[in-house]
Amino acid sequence: APAPAHAAARSRARARRDPAVSAVGVAGELLITLGVLLALFLVWQLWWTTVTARQDADAVLAEVRAALPPAAATTAELRTDDPPIPAPVGHGEVVGVLTVPRWDGLTRNAMPVVEGTTPDLLDRAMAGRYAGTQQVGEVGNVALAGHRRTWGDSFRHVDKLLPGDPVVIETASTWYVYEVTSHEIVEPSESSVLAPVPRQPGVAPTERLLTLTTCHSRTLGEYGNDQRWITYAAFAGWLDRADGTPEAVLATGGV
Repeated sequence: APAPAHAAARSRARARRDPAVSAVGVAGELLITLGVLLALFLVWQLWWTTVTARQDADAVLAEVRAALPPAAATTAELRTDDPPIPAPVGHGEVVGVLTVPRWDGLTRNAMPVVEGTTPDLLDRAMAGRYAGTQQVGEVGNVALAGHRRTWGDSFRHVDKLLPGDPVVIETASTWYVYEVTSHEIVEPSESSVLAPVPRQPGVAPTERLLTLTTCHSRTLGEYGNDQRWITYAAFAGWLDRADGTPEAVLATGGV
């Protein structure tokens, strides 16, 4: 009979097509799963790491603030004589607190500064002092690193800094005020930005300088990591905590 023959032919055709259909289905499911995993990774990388890192940094900042002696909540003229130089601390220990008034309202404008730039420190949304650079307030270059995106977004708005903007480092006894002078974008291998006189290795320093380093990208998009954004600042003066608080810090409620 013709009907059973046609049915058998259709069955054989379906059998031949089934492996191909099955393979396409499996590939589709794998792509969907991969897309979901990628989306979850991006959420973790771009959002959740920042949440957890900021919690860590805020806890450290609260401990530091609680341990600091009270600062006079009045303004005073910055001193321009030689400032006291804090004693060196061990890797991972707190150097002081970094306050960037320009970032007030944009992101966290205050964070702990710790000794070292290893991932276990920077990934906790803290600024790290490069070992081998000068101490805060010392003649030469004190250089700090921080993440721009993910893990706390510590230096996320570094591009908003303008010449003349104050950048303040607070220790147990002293406020050190630097003012932004310029910035540049360099390759990751350009370690000369950390020299006592940035970009001039071997030259003896005569000024007190501050350098902030973070990630930047021109070719890999906003979240790229292929270049470095470097901000330079020069020392403007200092205050003993007992004598007053820098006006820019008071304006942000940083005390």
